[in-house]
Amino acid sequence: MRCRRAVLIAGAAVCVAASVRAQYMEPREYESADLRVASAGVFWRDFSPRGSNTAPDSVAIRYNRLMPFIGFRQGLFDVSFGYTTYSQRGVSRAALFLGTTVSQELVLTGSRSGALLLPLLLSADFTKAEAGGPERESFNIASVGLGTGLKYRVVSRAVDASISAAGIAHYAIEGLSTGTGFSGVVALDASALFRTIGIGEGLALGYRFRLQTWSMSNPKFDYRAVSHGPYLGVAF
Repeated sequence: MRCRRAVLIAGAAVCVAASVRAQYMEPREYESADLRVASAGVFWRDFSPRGSNTAPDSVAIRYNRLMPFIGFRQGLFDVSFGYTTYSQRGVSRAALFLGTTVSQELVLTGSRSGALLLPLLLSADFTKAEAGGPERESFNIASVGLGTGLKYRVVSRAVDASISAAGIAHYAIEGLSTGTGFSGVVALDASALFRTIGIGEGLALGYRFRLQTWSMSNPKFDYRAVSHGPYLGVAF
């Protein structure tokens, strides 16, 4: 009888230890994404003067074009580059966008499998659009700023999905003069990384929306840009 009790106690101890070990080895606290994702996609980009813009029609910039772009994301660092051409009074012009963000995520509620987050963003971008006439009439604006928003992320063994919305306030600088101003951004992003697809560490699908406006000391550079479109990426 004593021997049987000892065996039962030992068996129960082993089961409890195994359970505790399994719980210890399975992280339950939220973990930020750490995979690298290279992506390519296309924006439908609408670039036009704001109502406050004083540039004459002969040099004002307007285009509504598809802009192919490439991107790279590693953890909370994200960079993208887009380029397109458009026609202005029968002449081909170039337009480009380069943007990057570095973020820090604060967990508002949730766990490893799903969490509501408060992202804190450091953002910088450069936008160029050629105009007719001298180079100084072209749009060359760089900006740097801070922002925040909300993000919800769901993680499983098969899928890592998130949706986010953010607002960013930038200090903007004219590239060819000493003019400065303000640039505001509203950015939305929805993405899903499918880990079980046998390409690298998974296949990423997403859709981005970005509204950016500029209010400069020289009002002829007051413009707005609306960009939105899908992208496809590979994690590695």
